Amino acid sequence: MLMTRKHGAFLLDDMDELRISDSITLIYHDIEPGPELELTVTQGSEKQRFASRYLITSRLLGKGGFGKVVVGMHQKSQRQLACKIINLKGLYQGSDIPSLRQPSDENTQPGIDSGTIKRWPSKVARCSREFRILKDLSHPNIISVYKVFLSPNTIYIFSELITGGDLFSYMERKGEPLSSVDAAVIILQILKAVEYLHDRDIVHRDLKPDNILLTYPEAGARIVLTDFGNARVLPEATSSNPSRRMFSNTGTLEYVAPEIHGMNKTMPPNSGYTKAVDMWSIGVVTANLLTGEAMFGAFRYDPDPAKAILARSAECDISVIDDPTYYAWSKVRDKPKDFVKNLLVLRIDDRMSVKEALNHPWFTNKYLAAEYEALYQRSIMDWQPQRKVYRLVEPIRMPSTDDRLVTQTRSSHFQPTSVQASLRDIKERFTGSQDWDLSVVYPPSEGDSLVLEHKEATFEGSSRYDQYSYDSGTQPGYEQSRDSIGASMDQRSLEQGV
Repeated sequence: MLMTRKHGAFLLDDMDELRISDSITLIYHDIEPGPELELTVTQGSEKQRFASRYLITSRLLGKGGFGKVVVGMHQKSQRQLACKIINLKGLYQGSDIPSLRQPSDENTQPGIDSGTIKRWPSKVARCSREFRILKDLSHPNIISVYKVFLSPNTIYIFSELITGGDLFSYMERKGEPLSSVDAAVIILQILKAVEYLHDRDIVHRDLKPDNILLTYPEAGARIVLTDFGNARVLPEATSSNPSRRMFSNTGTLEYVAPEIHGMNKTMPPNSGYTKAVDMWSIGVVTANLLTGEAMFGAFRYDPDPAKAILARSAECDISVIDDPTYYAWSKVRDKPKDFVKNLLVLRIDDRMSVKEALNHPWFTNKYLAAEYEALYQRSIMDWQPQRKVYRLVEPIRMPSTDDRLVTQTRSSHFQPTSVQASLRDIKERFTGSQDWDLSVVYPPSEGDSLVLEHKEATFEGSSRYDQYSYDSGTQPGYEQSRDSIGASMDQRSLEQGV
């Protein structure tokens, strides 16, 4: 990884050249080349349709249950991006991919060509929800999405590339708990991001070290929340749900509030949960940073680790925090202890809100408040607000059979038939609808491509930082043991609906 003050971090590939001066050039070599991306035949064809604007490289950054993440590139600015590639074929029920229409807002469900309104399969909806929520957000501590390409087979999400790794990896490298000050700088940034979300009625629902990234692997880095696949906008108030509660089981067991699984004994059964679940997760993450231990982890002897984790979080026995004989917590100062105790509370009315957490004495005491704010401003000083991108989400248009026949049929007596004229009606039909019928592909003409690239150049700018502009009025509508954080991060996600 190459760090530059002007352009931030740049991931180097094997044989990349670094020109130090006219006479000195360094050549980078990978000691252990990492795995490379493997695409399906269809995906290989699809990526060529937007390669002139957004490039997908073979450098694999990671993979998960819903897709792979590789290094991408915005061709005009030559800025590296992260590209999440989500294969949708395995997410549909049945062998056929239905004809889907992209919903125009959070509360609109996609339709079928017959006009019948149906819900997307839950896993497909989860994948689309991520960019539908992020598209209207612009905050230094929240991942930015720059472009989405969509086909019936795959979603390609190009987003900000955060090169410092996740908070879990950062803790593993340090090999010891964080100091009160270092932990406060990180938690303060997380709180600012969550405040921004909650002010817009957005709940993340999967806050954990794996989903918290650092711009570089050192103290003072900018913290970035990512993976909004479990996030959602609060439902509208109704007579049956006036408090706008959610009811889906989601998140990662070690970090979810017990009410998500209906195990909060202070709440009636089947009463749902609120955005206070994010605050519980922040409490667990804070305890991890301060002690290096899982707050509600499973022991090696637990026959069912998942049940053990849920049972311990539901019991919410946090007496260990004030136990002077417990080594890990005995070294933690009083203010961060109090912060955690006011978040890991079963009664949601007694659990701190995000604004109350930001005003906690850990952050506002007169000796350190100004220093914390200065450190925060320093961490975000190179961030630029995101600009609205022309047509952020774009369907992938593949050549149709008829158009291939037109281009392959030639006459020795007449000029070739003009494809441009035949595409005009198709383009008008495409741009005239607010919904996208993904069962229909729209072959682009050379003229269409030039117009589109001209419009994107206008909106995305000519340099790395010209891609953004601030819109202040935007309003969107990874066997657990208690003694090791390394063992506590085993991924036990439960996805039961959306």
